[in-house]
Amino acid sequence: MTLFYYIAANRELPTGSFGKNGTVMTLMDYVTHVNPAEKDRFPMKTLLEKYPHGDKFIEIYETEEDAAGLYITGPLTGQDSSRMFKNRLVYQVNPDGGSFEMNDELKSSHPVLYQTSKKCLVELFNYLAHHMETGEEFELYSCWADGLERFNDMPKKELDLVIELTTFTLGNEFEWKERQMIRVKKY
Repeated sequence: MTLFYYIAANRELPTGSFGKNGTVMTLMDYVTHVNPAEKDRFPMKTLLEKYPHGDKFIEIYETEEDAAGLYITGPLTGQDSSRMFKNRLVYQVNPDGGSFEMNDELKSSHPVLYQTSKKCLVELFNYLAHHMETGEEFELYSCWADGLERFNDMPKKELDLVIELTTFTLGNEFEWKERQMIRVKKY
């Protein structure tokens, strides 16, 4: 089973990768100018065998935080989400390189994971702020799924949260919990 995260909106949203801060270069440029020692190591050796001219492009990140961000796909098809969401278009959102949870315990026990998770959350709220129009409401929801069935379990009402985006401040602790419905409004 996997924990999935969703954004529901009434209009199409941009999909893809958001918030990552990398440099694109060819394999040959990487092993020539950045890290020559990688040329004889797996998996770079395998990549160079597959692309002997080294012309395949790769993305390089200086830090784990640079590699963290969001990946959004959708809208979902083949799923009846009408009993879960008021909004008709549902997108899957993945924390890429971190999670959607940060707290003091994580900060002290796993500081790098705390920073990458914070970046994923910052990017999530930046994405919402950038793509929501004044007067809109998006819905965020997370749930476990096994196979294709995604929306069998209804939200836990005690976890419902409303965020007014124009006044929201992330702070040092936040968790997007399982079966939590978060309504994000922008006024």
